[in-house]
Amino acid sequence: MYPFWDPVIAPLIAVSGAQRVVEVGALRGETTIRMLDDLGPQSELHVIDPVPAFDPGEHEQKFPGRYIFHRDLSLNVLGDLGAFDVALLDGDHNWYTVYNEMRLLAAGARAADRPMPLTILHDIGWPYGRRDLYYEPDNIPADMRQEFDYKGMRPGQSELLRRGGMNHTLANALTEGGPRNGVRTGMDDFIAEHDRPLRTVIIPIYFGLGIVVEEATLDEHPELRAALDRLESPEGTAELLELSENIRLGGVVFQQNVERMRFARIERAVNRHLDVLRSITGASDAEVTAADEAVAFVAARPELVGDIVYAGSTDGLRYLAASLEAHELDNRNVWAIGDDLAAAAADIGERVFAVDFGATTLPEAPIATLAVASDELMGKVETALRERLEADAVVLDKQRRSVR
Repeated sequence: MYPFWDPVIAPLIAVSGAQRVVEVGALRGETTIRMLDDLGPQSELHVIDPVPAFDPGEHEQKFPGRYIFHRDLSLNVLGDLGAFDVALLDGDHNWYTVYNEMRLLAAGARAADRPMPLTILHDIGWPYGRRDLYYEPDNIPADMRQEFDYKGMRPGQSELLRRGGMNHTLANALTEGGPRNGVRTGMDDFIAEHDRPLRTVIIPIYFGLGIVVEEATLDEHPELRAALDRLESPEGTAELLELSENIRLGGVVFQQNVERMRFARIERAVNRHLDVLRSITGASDAEVTAADEAVAFVAARPELVGDIVYAGSTDGLRYLAASLEAHELDNRNVWAIGDDLAAAAADIGERVFAVDFGATTLPEAPIATLAVASDELMGKVETALRERLEADAVVLDKQRRSVR
C-alpha cells in the first residue's frame, strides 16, 4: 500500500477530516509517523498487526496516547474499538478476513450513529483479488477456508503451478475465482449487503487498491468527493499511469540489483570451486586460461548454439568439464582431440567425446568455441576442422579462439 501513500491515500485522509484511524497490517510501519504528523495532535491511530516487522514501542513512546498498537488478529480487535473515520486494510488477504473486517467496521460506526469509515483496501487485484491467501490457515474457520497448497501462481491460470510461480511458499487457494474467494470478492460481498449508499473507486495498479465510502460521508465532506472525482478523471488516470510506471521501474531496478548480488555470490562460489579444481586436476596455466576463455565465451552468448572443441592434456579436459558444470553450461558437448584423451573422455563426462586428427567423426553440430592451450595446437585443430568441415561454414577468430 505504501506506494499509494503520497498520490492517493494521504490526500484522501487530509480532506476527510479524519481524527480516528485504524490501520490493519502495518508491515514495516513506513506510513505511521507521516500519518500521525499529518493528522495533528488531536488524532488517534490504532495499528493492528500480529507480527509487525518493526518495534511498535518506538512509536508509542514518540506519540503517547495517540498511537495504540494491537498485537493481535484484526477480527479479534475491531469489534471492541468503536467507530473510525478511516480504515486502511492490508492484512490477511482472504475473503473471510476482509468481509468480516468491513462488517465489524460498519457495525462499530452504526453503534455510534455514524457512517462507516472511509475504507481503503489493498490487494483487490491479481493475485489475491479472487484467490484466498492464508498467512496462518488455522486462523480461518475450516468451513470458511478454501482448499489450499503451498504452491505458486501466474496470471491467467486458475490452478496453482506444480513448481515455481509467484508466492510459492505461501498457503494459496487451489483455484482462482468462485464464491468466498479473495479480497475483492470479500469487498464486493460486503458492498452488496450494505444497506446504505456507497461509492466505490477501483485503482487497478500495483495489486489493486479499492476505496469504499458512504455517500453520507461525501455529502458531509465535498472535498473528499472532489478528490475521488479527480482520481477517476483523465488527469487523475494519467497520474496513476505515471505512478504505475514508476513502481514498475523501481521493481526492475530492485530485481536487477538482487540478481547482480546473487550472481556475484555465485561467481565467488564458482571461483573458489575452480581454484580447488585447479589444484586437484593439475591442469597447466595455459590449459586453465584456454578453458576459462572458452567457458566465458559460451556463457556470455547463450543464444549461440554449438559445442566446444578441446585440445590439450587429460588434466585440462577434466578442468574444462568441471568448469562447464560449475557454470551450469554442462549441456554443451566437448569434443576432445588427441589420442591420449580417448580413454579418459568417457570417464570425465557423458557429454565429453574423444576424436583423433585422423578420424572422420568430427562433430556435426555447430562449433561454438575452441579451448586450445597453445598456438601449435591451435594450428593443428584449425587444419583438422577445415579438412572435415566445409570451409565456408568455419570462421576462426584466433583472439577469441572461437569457431562460428
